[in-house]
Amino acid sequence: MAQSEPVAESMGISRRPLTPEWSIELDDSFVARVIDGELRMLSMGPPVRTIWFIVWCTPEEPHTDTLNRIMDNAHPSPKERFIEVGADEDEVRYGSWYPSTVSGHHQWGLYGYTMRHGSYVQAAFLTDEESDRDWALAAWRSLRYAGPVGGNRSAGGGLG
Repeated sequence: MAQSEPVAESMGISRRPLTPEWSIELDDSFVARVIDGELRMLSMGPPVRTIWFIVWCTPEEPHTDTLNRIMDNAHPSPKERFIEVGADEDEVRYGSWYPSTVSGHHQWGLYGYTMRHGSYVQAAFLTDEESDRDWALAAWRSLRYAGPVGGNRSAGGGLG
């Protein structure tokens, strides 16, 4: 099966809000919908790409503690693992890239966390193509924080 050119090449890229505090850059093919309290952004492509987001507020937990807790529960053997400084020195990112089969459907996913003191984004960038790794990394790395948060959670539940 021949691969089609990515939709993003023919569409504009724009910064999309996830919450008042967090945003991401995505091409205009992505359509947002809240499903069972979680934000899903879907591009029918080709290639088909799905992103699930949950934004958590952790006002009493330093982001280094959040990172350690997440790493303790992460996939034990992903194909690739990423730990890096985020948009500034107050932000850290952790991600893992690996294949999985869900309901008989084989897919690749970048499961990424972008953490700051007081808030973090948990995201799953899902695609059928292993070659979409660079797209998933670029989208994940485009997450930006722009303000204070309050409460226990900005949006969503768990990614499972």
